[in-house]
Amino acid sequence: MRDKLNLPLTVEGKNSNKKRTTKGKSFGFQVLGFGSGSAAAPFTMRYLVLAGGGGGGNGIGSNLLGSGGGGAGGYRNSFGSETSGGGSSTETPIEVSPGEYTITVGAGGAIGAKGEDSSIGSLVVSTKGGNGGYGSDRNGGSGGGAGSIGSGQQTGGSGTSGQGTDGGDAPGPTNRSGAGGGGAGTAGQDTPGSEGGGGLSSSITGSAVTRGGGGGGGSNPAGAGGPGGGGNGAVEPSNATAGAVNKGAGGGGRQGTGPPGAAQAGAAGGSGIVIIRITDAPASIAVSPGTNTLNTSGSDHIATFTVDGTLTT
Repeated sequence: MRDKLNLPLTVEGKNSNKKRTTKGKSFGFQVLGFGSGSAAAPFTMRYLVLAGGGGGGNGIGSNLLGSGGGGAGGYRNSFGSETSGGGSSTETPIEVSPGEYTITVGAGGAIGAKGEDSSIGSLVVSTKGGNGGYGSDRNGGSGGGAGSIGSGQQTGGSGTSGQGTDGGDAPGPTNRSGAGGGGAGTAGQDTPGSEGGGGLSSSITGSAVTRGGGGGGGSNPAGAGGPGGGGNGAVEPSNATAGAVNKGAGGGGRQGTGPPGAAQAGAAGGSGIVIIRITDAPASIAVSPGTNTLNTSGSDHIATFTVDGTLTT
């Protein structure tokens, strides 16, 4: 059952601000206990939860066209004074009791597909990145960039409020370029520039790393991927590049002519990541499987999950 203090509620579709809403943030610390009668002291979790990025778009016809770049995965952050996606404020850390916590790391989306959600159990869930494309649902944590065949304006996907930004638009009727996917920090660029939106930097591990870049669109010249691992767009015969692994970045789009879809196929999105920084950690703490890591910074313990796993305290 999802914790009602931090349940993300998502409304599909666009409003005038091209945003979907996420509700459920409480004031102060959220105290979450498991079982009853336990004398174990609670501890504080600060987190960065980043979903898988969306794949760059597929083409839909044999005419010259460009597919859009994929959007970054939803970016939720409660560390220090750092921001969450879309310029939102730092989220509230959570206080939890010792126990086992299931961690899900969202995979990057295949070409023309959204990424997958990342989560800390049901306590914190970030939304999959939107795929780039033409005439399909491109909404996500950050929206995918619009594709174009030059027959009317296409609108980029909407980002989720508090997690990301919008994908770029592809105005018609003569433009045949794909737009950039939205990044965690800035929106994807409209055609013909088509650059992917920029990601966000976090020092939750002790070192600053930028993640959550949007994929560049398939245009001529090709749209660059956004800072934070966004894949570069391309022009046939070159291939677009995939979003960076464990950075929740969008894949690039591609412009070309040829068989339906093949010449305009973009690249896959990058997988997400879950990082948990624990203050006042219990005496026993572990992560599994061994691909994931546990480090210290001063008195804090830092658990980094690059694949699905379990945090045991």
